[in-house]
Amino acid sequence: MGGQGIDPFVNLIEGGLEGQTYQDMKDFFYYAMIKAQVEDTTKTRKLNQHVPVEQLPNLMRAMGYYPTEHEIKCMIDEVRQCAMSNEGRTTTHVNLDTFVKLFVNHRPVYGIGKNNIEEAFRILSESKMAEGNVMERDNLIGCLTTEGEDGGMKI
Repeated sequence: MGGQGIDPFVNLIEGGLEGQTYQDMKDFFYYAMIKAQVEDTTKTRKLNQHVPVEQLPNLMRAMGYYPTEHEIKCMIDEVRQCAMSNEGRTTTHVNLDTFVKLFVNHRPVYGIGKNNIEEAFRILSESKMAEGNVMERDNLIGCLTTEGEDGGMKI
């Protein structure tokens, strides 16, 4: 009912096929293809319309979605499992359509705003009993490296 192929997914992106978001996705994807090859060359490139799955986190972050390590693992597993069930083999690359589908299916419906970030820092500073609204750099780094998504802290 939503269309064929990639159309239902593109229609869920702000502005659709002609919108700035989709155009940015294409630009970032093509840059990732170039980056997967030798980036600083004057030789003619032959782009194969695929990027390594390891580029997915960078592509998502370029689009303003910052997945956790667990979410990244889930996305990569999804790509590999889909290829396994459809083609009977694992895959190490994704095309633009797959990137669009993953972005639409995994990004938060609502973006993270300034209030969300301030609340996260408030929780972090309370957990380390920071003085006032200031958290020392070493405490922040300690929180981020030891109490992240698997450390039990609910942010």
